[in-house]
Amino acid sequence: MSIVTLLARQNLIARKNDLQYQLLQGSSLRRSMLDNVSFSGGFDLADISRRESALDLENISASSELMAINAELNALNNYSFGSKMNFLA
Repeated sequence: MSIVTLLARQNLIARKNDLQYQLLQGSSLRRSMLDNVSFSGGFDLADISRRESALDLENISASSELMAINAELNALNNYSFGSKMNFLA
């Protein structure tokens, strides 16, 4: 595997870790938002709905990017495996 391929792979793995952390933070925010819902006078359904929608959009975006990164990592792994096979042939 070339140095450029290794650096690209390392960059993809770092980005993947960042996205997974972002998804965990989003889950944590959603959980804390639900834990802190107060049914007293400060209960604003519109605000909660906006915050939940924003979290959903961030989650969809991060999940989509994570799937793309996984596909790129698989392609890099298959490419390196294929080049090893060609070398051994």
